[in-house]
Amino acid sequence: MIKRPENFEDILKLQKHLDESIHSSRERTLEDIKLSLIAEVIEFNEETPESHKTWKTKPYDKEKELEEFTDIWFFLAQMVNFKLEISDSFVEIKNEITKLFDDRTNLKLIYQPNIENLIMSVLYGNDFQILQNLIIISYNKGYTKDDILNCYWEKWQKNMQRIGKEWN
Repeated sequence: MIKRPENFEDILKLQKHLDESIHSSRERTLEDIKLSLIAEVIEFNEETPESHKTWKTKPYDKEKELEEFTDIWFFLAQMVNFKLEISDSFVEIKNEITKLFDDRTNLKLIYQPNIENLIMSVLYGNDFQILQNLIIISYNKGYTKDDILNCYWEKWQKNMQRIGKEWN
């Protein structure tokens, strides 16, 4: 049964369903997913008061910022699912990511989380670094686990409706 996600495991299931429903023109690669993730990180940055676009002035919209932040989670989930398909050993990592999503007290960062470090962790780091950056950024922005789960659910439903219309 399809329902609002209650944890990261549920996000993975919903993401898998969404990805399987989309008819892509070619097979998606890990590099495609990473570039999409980076594109979403930049779109998120553009909605923050700290946007790199210093020449633009627009009113700050916390809901739009959360929506763009949640888009990053779509591609993190897609990346985790992709890696699960190609490697059985990734199950253990997925379980650790799921635990970290549910309980932030286990975070151990070796650097300050910010947009640049998030992009670097996508390019050169590991999945834990990506997740740790996302969780700390969400904490710093005041977003709760429920904010992310609720926004993911709303956006997921919209994305499902886009299939066959805006998307293949």
